[in-house]
Amino acid sequence: MTLLSQLGPKQQRHMLRLPVRQRGLSFFGWLLTIMVLGSVITVGLKLIPPYIDHHKMSGVLDSMAEESGMANKRRYELEDMIKKRFRVNNIRDFNHKDNLQVKRGKSGVEVILDYEIQVPLFYNVDLIARFDKSVSLKNQ
Repeated sequence: MTLLSQLGPKQQRHMLRLPVRQRGLSFFGWLLTIMVLGSVITVGLKLIPPYIDHHKMSGVLDSMAEESGMANKRRYELEDMIKKRFRVNNIRDFNHKDNLQVKRGKSGVEVILDYEIQVPLFYNVDLIARFDKSVSLKNQ
């Protein structure tokens, strides 16, 4: 004897119709899902360009670290070379004076790229991405 056969006819009809009423997400479930996915996509689309630019800048610094004789160049030559390579890689809105340092020490020359980007999300809410990269240049 099953549980369904023990119920009366009215209760059986109610039990048989119950799954029909519970199919899929409700309107508010769909609305919440769309809002969450929309927010994730919006944040992703806002943050992808700064990360791509940082990847390009890191590549420029890494390629300079691989070249020999870079540590023998003067500071302004290195900064000018970095600016030109950034321009070639389509990195235009970058403040070199505040975010790029060339330090000479006993161990050689170190190029430090340290900056943060503030990306407007909506109204008065911004996203902040902080980046830090340093490379040591070769003497030979």
